[in-house]
This record gives sequence, structure tokens and C-alpha cells, in this order.
Amino acid sequence: MNFNTLIIMTNMPSPYQVELFNVIGEDIELKVIYAKRTIRGRKWNFEKYISHNHIFLKGGLRKRLLQLREIINSADLKTLFIISGYNIPEFVYAMKLLNSKKMPWAFWGEKIKLKKLLLKKLTVLSLVKNARCILSMGEQAASIYYEILKMPVYNFPYHIDTEKFAESEYFHGGKINFMYSGQIIERKGVQTIKNAILSLESNYIKQSLFHFIGEGPMLSSLKTELGKLKNVKFYGFIPYENLPSLYKIGDVFLFPSLYDGWGVALIEGMTAGMVPVSTFSTGAAVQNILHGFNGYLIPPDNPQKLMSTMKYIIDNKNLIPIMGKRAREYVIKHNDVKKGKKVLLDILKAL
Repeated sequence: MNFNTLIIMTNMPSPYQVELFNVIGEDIELKVIYAKRTIRGRKWNFEKYISHNHIFLKGGLRKRLLQLREIINSADLKTLFIISGYNIPEFVYAMKLLNSKKMPWAFWGEKIKLKKLLLKKLTVLSLVKNARCILSMGEQAASIYYEILKMPVYNFPYHIDTEKFAESEYFHGGKINFMYSGQIIERKGVQTIKNAILSLESNYIKQSLFHFIGEGPMLSSLKTELGKLKNVKFYGFIPYENLPSLYKIGDVFLFPSLYDGWGVALIEGMTAGMVPVSTFSTGAAVQNILHGFNGYLIPPDNPQKLMSTMKYIIDNKNLIPIMGKRAREYVIKHNDVKKGKKVLLDILKAL
């Protein structure tokens, strides 16, 4: 391995990052620099689960930049910096400083839209050209970054602690339980789910329960439009540590995102043994769903296709435990944090 120390810069301690960093820190000297303790719209309180070496940037912008400069100036060439994200001014500054000092670093990012390469993204991509490599969050992201930059790209998506999620109990309450978990926003395809449900004939609705986990600006209208159905449940925000017990009642995980660079919630649902239904525009879905074998891929923003897929699943409910177990086995094999640690250590050996 060419590097004996890792310094990772990321926005905040999200569950899927903390779990991964905890296990990485067991095998290599690691320091994680978090820009913030939390960000707007996120209610995670995962700081208490951090067991890896870390700091939070503090103070105003000038003080935060000085903190980063001191950290970079004190590092040697056996230290690899990994910078996640381009929307944080402090991290853009770190990229520029690392480039000027010819220090080794890697960019870690989700896929970007080629049609929306705004000035900010173009500026960051021009800095990334001088990085040692790109760590992409999924195969879709890898192909996009390579197409743009023609530089080494390694597939390194988010990984989760799969041991926390037990297998679904299946057909809880004698119904087929369709579940959505995530932000209640348009980009996640929540309106697609709503329109699909409202398009179902009554005999299909009677066989089903629909569970919505999460909060967001569309929650109120969603409750209003689906409130007439007695078999729809809204849970609001659920702390991460309480999700596994709730996921146990799910049979089918609906995640019809219009656009998602990765989509950790989908991986969690599959780990719980739910049959995933997601879109071609969701990174985690394309990489982990084998259509018709362990789940279903549909076009984004297509409630009719989602509705017909739901009807097919209801008509063939005997397939749910079979496909759910396949989904669970697949993500445990490919998306567990221990697998993620091995992938990253192998990447470091190759650099």
C-alpha cells in the first residue's frame, strides 16, 4: 500500500458514512473531517456512534480554512486525502491547496448530470483533473466521470452495516406491505407512488398496505390525497436505529426516484429482504437490481408502469419471499461495510 494514512473530508456524519468509516479506521490510520454536525432537512443524530478519529470544522470561514491549511501542511506524501462533494467552499479550497502542493488526493462523488454542468461543477471538475483518481458512487457515476475526465475511476459507493437489518416477516397483517422510506420530495418520485396507488383497482388496494416513512414538503398533500384510503400509514421521521424493526413488516420497497446519484434507502430495504422496485435513474438500483430476479427496474416518472408492476407483484405474491431473499443475499454480499473496507484497501494498493 502506497499510503498509510487517510484523511477524508465530508459534509456531515450520516449513518452510512459513519458505519463505513468506523470499520475502515480499524485497519488504517484514519481521520475524518466533517464540515458540519448536521445540515438543513436532516434529522440524523449519528455523532454518538462515531468511533473513528474525527474533527468538526469550527468557526467562521476564515478559521475553517486555516484549520484545513494546517492539516494539509502537516501531512506527508504517505497521506491520501479523499474529498467528498463539491458544494462546500472549504473543500474546494482544500482541492486547490492540495493541487498547488502536489499532494495526493482523490475525489469521491455521486453521478452528475451531463446536461447540467453548471459553472460550479465545471470549476470543481477542472480541479479534479489533478487528483490521483476518482472514487465514484456506483457504476453509472464511474462511466460518467471517465467519459468527462478520462482518468482513473474506481467504483466505491456507500456501504451499510447489513447485520442491523433482519429479514422481513412477510405478509404482515395478512396483506402485501408496500413501503417507501426517504424524503417526501418530488425528486424521490413520491408523486409517482401516489398516482400509482390511486390508479389501482379496489381489489388490489384491499390486498395491500402502504407505508410512508419520512418527512418533506410534499407530506401534507400526500396525506390529503391518500387519506381517504384506510390502508395507508404515515410514520414521519424515524430515527435510523429504529428503522430495522419497522422494515421487518415490509414486503416490497418502492423507490421510484426521478434522479438519485446512489440511494442508500434502497440498499437498506433490500437488506431487510424486501423486493425492490426502482428506476433506471437510481444509481444503487442499476447496480444491485437484477430485473425479474431480485427486483424490478422501471422508467422514472411513470406511474402507469409502477402501477402495473405493483399489480403483477400482487398477482404473483408467492414470488415475494423468493425474490426478497435474493435481494437480501445480493446486497449483503456486495454492499456491507466490511466489503466496502476491502474495496477501499484494494484501491489504495493499486494507487
